[in-house]
Amino acid sequence: MTVAPFALLTRLAVLAATLFALALPAAAGSKDDAVWIEAWGHAAPAPGESQDSAKRRALIDALVNAGLQGGATIRGYTFMDKSNIVADRALMLAKGRVMRHKVLSSSFDGSLWQVRVQALVGPVPLGVCGSKRSLVISAHAPTYRMSPEVPAFVVPMAEQMYKDMLYTIERNPATRLDRVMATTGRESGTVRTSGMDYNSLTRGTLPGSAKGDHVLRVTFNGDVQFLNGMQTVVMNVDIDMRESNGNIRTHRIQRLAPVPKNTTLHGLTLRTRTTTEALLLRGVKEEFDNVLSALGCEPPAARVEFAGGTLSVPVGARHGITRGALAVLEDPNDSFGLLEIVRLENSRAILRPLDPTRPAQSFDGRLVYFMEAGL
Repeated sequence: MTVAPFALLTRLAVLAATLFALALPAAAGSKDDAVWIEAWGHAAPAPGESQDSAKRRALIDALVNAGLQGGATIRGYTFMDKSNIVADRALMLAKGRVMRHKVLSSSFDGSLWQVRVQALVGPVPLGVCGSKRSLVISAHAPTYRMSPEVPAFVVPMAEQMYKDMLYTIERNPATRLDRVMATTGRESGTVRTSGMDYNSLTRGTLPGSAKGDHVLRVTFNGDVQFLNGMQTVVMNVDIDMRESNGNIRTHRIQRLAPVPKNTTLHGLTLRTRTTTEALLLRGVKEEFDNVLSALGCEPPAARVEFAGGTLSVPVGARHGITRGALAVLEDPNDSFGLLEIVRLENSRAILRPLDPTRPAQSFDGRLVYFMEAGL
């Protein structure tokens, strides 16, 4: 039976909310507005499919049906990995989520699995981020582009700022610094090489990033401009983060500070080196930490590779993925483009379509998001 596109999108949105809820503590939602719902799920084993796989699909179908009874609304679309982080797409967002569930019965009549569940369905909480994702980061050595007018102390200050950013990566619970690479790549002749001791910050300077890691590039751009009636140091810290799926996220941290003068008068007006450094450094670590935390709230994503009859992704346990996760296609026209993990390695996961009738090769090169199902 062909399902209408609207219904497909609705089921996909509810599936995201349902899987999100399975790994989220029930206390995170509002129990006052929650209701208990009974729902059925069905799945027919395909040729060659295991009974456990078919039963798993029936359970997912039952939970989706329970979530559908909580309603859905047209908003944005959200793939959730224990969080409410949205992808910039136009789809459906479920009003309800399964806060808790228990299987009342399951049976197999020789051709069809039937699973009956009782589920506590409540509203999706806003601003929740309980992700345990681990971003493994390989950092390039920083690039410094400073105009001749920039005070000499700004470069060593920027070097210390970069060290602080690396320490921030190590302290943030969502991230882990794996290596700092010695080269900044192709750069112009005006770039100053950093003199910091990378070996003291990592396990050793390595030539390249590991497949599946996030790759960080930081460029410090310094200039002096005449702003608000005074010579002003303009510092732009450009952060490029290449994700494991090939996408590049960019963020700019900008700070302004007056050019210091070595006179008593300028000392009285706070135009000193100490003031300039303080203004340029103010809040940089905190802003960078917020960037890392936001990335950590998003579901892990990767492109599927098909080789030797096997589907795999270059992310695994070291990136925070668990054996109970499901991979979901980024495709609004594919309501159940789901893959399960059949083998989880440290840096790789072997996948299998949850629908055994779909050819594995059709997933080659497709972008998938991982959601903790806990099934």
